[in-house]
Amino acid sequence: MSKEQISGEMSRHGMTRRGFLGAVAATGATVAATGLAGCNGGGGTDDGGDASDGGQSAVELIEADEEGFVVRATNTDGKAPANECILAFEGEFQEMHPMDWSDGNSGNVVYYIYDSLYDLDENYELVPRAADSYEVSADACTYTFHLHEGITFTDGTPLDAAAVVANYEAAIDPANNWRRRRMFIESIDENTEETRVDSCTAVDDYTVEFHLPEPYAPFMNSVTQFYLISPAALADSSWDYSKQSAGSGPYVLEEYAQGDHVSIVRNENYWGEAPSIDRVDFRVVPEAGSRIAALQTGEATAIYPMPTDQVATVRSAGDINMVSLESTTMRYVTLNTNYEPLSDVRVRQALNYALNQDEYVNVMYSGAATPATSVLPEMVPGYKAQTPYEYDLEKAKSLLEEAGYADGFEVSVICDNSTQETKGATFVMQQLEQIGVTVNVLPNEAATNAEIAAEPEDTTELQMWYVNWSQSDPDGFLRSLLSSAMVPPTGYNTAFWRNDEFDSELEAGNAAPTVEEQNEHYGKCQDIAWEECPWLYLASDNTLLSYKAYLNGIKYVPQGIDVIHATLNV
Repeated sequence: MSKEQISGEMSRHGMTRRGFLGAVAATGATVAATGLAGCNGGGGTDDGGDASDGGQSAVELIEADEEGFVVRATNTDGKAPANECILAFEGEFQEMHPMDWSDGNSGNVVYYIYDSLYDLDENYELVPRAADSYEVSADACTYTFHLHEGITFTDGTPLDAAAVVANYEAAIDPANNWRRRRMFIESIDENTEETRVDSCTAVDDYTVEFHLPEPYAPFMNSVTQFYLISPAALADSSWDYSKQSAGSGPYVLEEYAQGDHVSIVRNENYWGEAPSIDRVDFRVVPEAGSRIAALQTGEATAIYPMPTDQVATVRSAGDINMVSLESTTMRYVTLNTNYEPLSDVRVRQALNYALNQDEYVNVMYSGAATPATSVLPEMVPGYKAQTPYEYDLEKAKSLLEEAGYADGFEVSVICDNSTQETKGATFVMQQLEQIGVTVNVLPNEAATNAEIAAEPEDTTELQMWYVNWSQSDPDGFLRSLLSSAMVPPTGYNTAFWRNDEFDSELEAGNAAPTVEEQNEHYGKCQDIAWEECPWLYLASDNTLLSYKAYLNGIKYVPQGIDVIHATLNV
């Protein structure tokens, strides 16, 4: 079946195939004292894998058909209680500022409220949003965007070239210190910065040019996350984005209750195709059982992530669809290379040899994941496969002994305190104890972990972090998580890992004129990082999403769940 046929078939069933952009998120659970690796996932299918106790795992492995469906609803006559879509998420929504969010859930909400110039669709292809078209100069240093005429922000201000310039100027202003500043200005160290985009000018009322001092391959991907704010709000230093929105998107903010929910309602003056659904609620439901229960009763229209051990529950409900789609999410544990045991590459490699990736995939995701074979997931452009760290306890013990830690050592790992994240950190704890490494699991609220991760290396107490990240281009992984320029508090290189050759290859890849040359340099970056082991490499898990049969046209795009043009049977 062709990609077009698959997409058409999935649209008829209410789902569109794609990858996934999530980033860091979660909330609510306690560390289980009992073993995980070798526990029964409920299905009784023996995969024959080695458990951490030397036994075998018995888990019900998730299998999807060629269109991504694990379960197809058999009862499709149901009606939604109202023309409102309730999306239940495991993680929190930490920030409603369109230029200062960092977690994927917040970015998902921002996507509904604010327009970017271009978007990435479910097939990772660029599609127009506030701009109708763009072109790039022959030297790849000037990007010219032609804006759609007639767009206004919710306060009536036109979204024109002057508004885009105002957003650029606000974004690069160091006094604001917004995260989107990194799209245009890269901090190298405390006193040095490198300009990615050196100017943004209005050619005429609806034409705007961005000029780059040198080619920068990830620029268009960054544009999809450059959400435009009304110039009136930009000029108001007291504007509270958690209480009122200032965008031009299909929805407007109604209420933001941190740790509980975000409610948005249809923008009645939206310039584009009007949404069909009146209201969308994003709710924080950290406990997996509560999410599935809400879906069963209709208190939730869709849930993410879908608990991997509840497939039978969904199947028996009859009115729920479940899909499993490959994603760009990477699960890993950062290893603080400044912390003495972890500063030795042999120790970091030993930890990787001690972790059974296949068991992790089965226990954590019931098989709906792929063991990590690089610092990039396979779906990310520029991915280069590496030689896996095969599960080998003797090799791991030998490396520890060689490094002077024959008796192991003690280390702490923070994680978000949701059911799944705490379970994952506990799995890591149990795996590493096989080689004498004592791991203390410290579950925290997501906001607390964000604060811990932002501490600079001279004050940080972070040793290991069980975390996940997703981006749709190689720079979004390599620079954001592993470059010297992105150690905290600037970015999320919480391994505090620095490698000059890696940094040089990354910059060469970003400046290379062709995709082939870019990927050659990005591949070398992956070679270097994989050998150095700044992370404990886990897996890339599939997007598992379940939704009521009365919801039609739901999509999963790099920005997250998209029901902007979905419909409800009411």
